[in-house]
Amino acid sequence: MVAGARVAARVLLTLLATVACAGNPSPSPGVTPGAAPPSAAAAVAGAPVPTATSSAALAVIPVQVTYVLRALRPSLDSLFPARDSLSAARCANAAGLVCHQYVYRREPLALRADGSRLTIETELAYRARLGVVGGARVASCGYAPEAMRRASLSMSTALYWRRDWRIGAQDTKLAAALRDPCLVTALGVNATPTLQNVIDRQLATFAADADTAIPAAADFKPLADSLWQSFLEPTALDSLSSLWLVLDPEAVRVTPFVGNGINITTNLVLYARPRVVAGAKPIVRKRPLPPLALGQAPREFSVPVTVELPFVELGRRATALLSEETAQQSVKIDSVFVRGTGDTVYVDLAVSGALRGRLGLTSRLRWDGTARELRLDDLDWTLQSRGALSRVKATLAAPLVSLAVRRATSGGRVPLKAQLDSVRAELLVLLNGTLAPGVVMGSSVREVQITQVTTTASAIVVRALLTGQSGVWIQ
Repeated sequence: MVAGARVAARVLLTLLATVACAGNPSPSPGVTPGAAPPSAAAAVAGAPVPTATSSAALAVIPVQVTYVLRALRPSLDSLFPARDSLSAARCANAAGLVCHQYVYRREPLALRADGSRLTIETELAYRARLGVVGGARVASCGYAPEAMRRASLSMSTALYWRRDWRIGAQDTKLAAALRDPCLVTALGVNATPTLQNVIDRQLATFAADADTAIPAAADFKPLADSLWQSFLEPTALDSLSSLWLVLDPEAVRVTPFVGNGINITTNLVLYARPRVVAGAKPIVRKRPLPPLALGQAPREFSVPVTVELPFVELGRRATALLSEETAQQSVKIDSVFVRGTGDTVYVDLAVSGALRGRLGLTSRLRWDGTARELRLDDLDWTLQSRGALSRVKATLAAPLVSLAVRRATSGGRVPLKAQLDSVRAELLVLLNGTLAPGVVMGSSVREVQITQVTTTASAIVVRALLTGQSGVWIQ
């Protein structure tokens, strides 16, 4: 009778080891299997409201996006050439004077972000020839033997999220200061205001062009859409493509831009309901990237993975294995039906040969946090089955069957390391790598926990919680 129990135990344990999802779990002290995993989105404002059909726990995955400001420089440089000159027709008229020639060279643009504001600064070295309206030259400044005159230019703009997933610029403030005066001594006129007017106009034109160029250069939609689409696609966790990670994203939120000197940062927060299912590749509905909406982001991602081990699939595989194993025995197992309630698993066997009818076994799922194993080591016959088996006890205890059971069950222990490693590895594949030229994503999983082992009407359910951090660098 004990050996017969081990036969059924062997099948159930082997199947769990084949299709269970778990990996290098590190349960925290005090975590008790059977307790629901914590809701990662409970403290996150803007989280999507669960739908009536959603069963898996909500995962909150903040991806910190670091936009290196030098990525904007090529676009801005094209708007403000490093060297240029202004003809008389482009110069401003003030105080009866006109600039006949204005030549400058500028230092590299210095980009700095503080809070939500982006500041662009540069220094100019310039020289100018001035004349009266009739065309006669009056004076010049900045030509040899004089040193070129100096000016400081600065623009500051507030960055915000546009609805088309681009960085917008608003509330632009300008500052242009001529550090050295330009004096027209022949007429006793200070030409500095004339040149100030010229530089003010040039800076205003640059600022208007920059407000247009920044959204064109800083488009986040391809990044957000790439992450969204990758989360929609089921990922195989084994070489046989019989175990699948389904992330099932529901929504995406963004956080306001924050500058920290040479970078600006934001977060793309993905909300999903991940689960692991056995069987054929799940069919998922393709969905477009949701409209942009603001939210908040936790410091780490929290991904509760619900592992579903369908009883139908367990029964199908168990039937195939046990039918073959008992084909030469006096009692043959024709089919296996598995069901569960709470933390209890029931295995019903249809038998033929020396004993005809149905036999039943029960076991309580148990998570061994010290050994990090799922255990079914108390699988035993029901009282009704014990009576039926008493007549064929010697047959079921055949040495050949006992030897096979001992080799297969490992004493009723199911290590989950390899399967959880697969979940962690596939999650890292999704959250690491080069997404586009100059766009690199890096992530790490800090901890993996098993938080619950239970059953539903249709499956054994193992819940794991993965925590870590994820980031994207755009440079």
